[in-house]
Amino acid sequence: MIRGVFASHSSIVGDRVSTMAAKVLKTEWAGSVPLLALSAGMKEERVSDTSWSWIEDTHLSGNSACYGLSHNSSVTTINVVDTSIWTPNSILLVESTGEHLFVTAIPSSTTLTVRRGFAGTTAATIAADATLQIIGTAFEEGGGQPTAIMQSGESFLNNVQIFKNGWAITGTAAAVSYTTGSKLAESKSQCTQFHAEAIERSFLWGRKSVTSYNSKEMRTTNGLLAQIEDYGGLVESANYGSIGGAMAMDGIQDFMRVIFQKNAKGYPNERIAYTSDFVLNLLQKMARKDTMYEITVSDNEYGFNVMTLNFLGNKLKLLTHPMMSENATWSKQMYVMHPGLIKKRVLRPLWSESFTKGSNTTAGVDADSGYVAQEIGFELKGAELHGIMKNIQTAAASA
Repeated sequence: MIRGVFASHSSIVGDRVSTMAAKVLKTEWAGSVPLLALSAGMKEERVSDTSWSWIEDTHLSGNSACYGLSHNSSVTTINVVDTSIWTPNSILLVESTGEHLFVTAIPSSTTLTVRRGFAGTTAATIAADATLQIIGTAFEEGGGQPTAIMQSGESFLNNVQIFKNGWAITGTAAAVSYTTGSKLAESKSQCTQFHAEAIERSFLWGRKSVTSYNSKEMRTTNGLLAQIEDYGGLVESANYGSIGGAMAMDGIQDFMRVIFQKNAKGYPNERIAYTSDFVLNLLQKMARKDTMYEITVSDNEYGFNVMTLNFLGNKLKLLTHPMMSENATWSKQMYVMHPGLIKKRVLRPLWSESFTKGSNTTAGVDADSGYVAQEIGFELKGAELHGIMKNIQTAAASA
């Protein structure tokens, strides 16, 4: 387990020693490919075809926010963002007032009919953006069958992608003695690192496609960001105080509150945020402007430099991603993910081929060469538990 990173599937190093991700983690390349390295502790499943589908049936539990106008103490119809995680006979806590509500009916996907001041609590005005938290269910003696719940889900599709990277060393280079060590070993090492980086980029920014090249089918896989955007994740642009590109800790907190208000059953309610040095610097400035917040270093293991953002009892793990600093757009973004709901799907695990000068497939080539390859794709569940904050350009003080 990497202390201070995440708890979901935390037996990272010991379980999958044969995978490339585990080797990346052990050889401390994690600084350049943190997501791939962390995937050594995530779920991995085989697929039997070049494409696969899955039903989005992740059991989401927790709370939902009200919306619209505030509800006074006598109102029994409550407007909420999403009722799908509750059933009649649920007991809900209004977090801001301590009032308990008893759900008697769910007329629509956004409205609840409730009994106010349940269990001896005091009915009070419910703010327009108040959070309602489920705390259990209750049924009368001799009552009938409870409302049945079935998550029919939605079917999603992705492809596996073939990743290949080659290495080579000429006969002359192999014959020369170098004080820096074996050029062949160096070439193979660089090849494997380039291979890991290629997978990392697709893991994040890949887009699904099926096309042809050299008269043969070629597929690419949907990365995590495409799945967050396409399947209902929280995607926002920095706009604090109606100033485009500005963000303050209040805005970050509101963004995170929406992501944390639900969780997948059976997993810790935790998140990791990948961001650039540029955004991390802005977060530090936001923290200095608002003395109630603090950013601290939690751990530095296996090449990870993990920061923790502490606010109002919540902790968000921050990892700077070096690739996000390569691009002017990515450098202003923050990706928030639930590590327990990310999965690699494998058609063909890591393999390699080597060719010596005598057996090289290209006749007359005076070189030893080879390649490493694998055929994999990526799957993200519970997209609404993940988020993307875009265009973070300046730090502001909270209102």
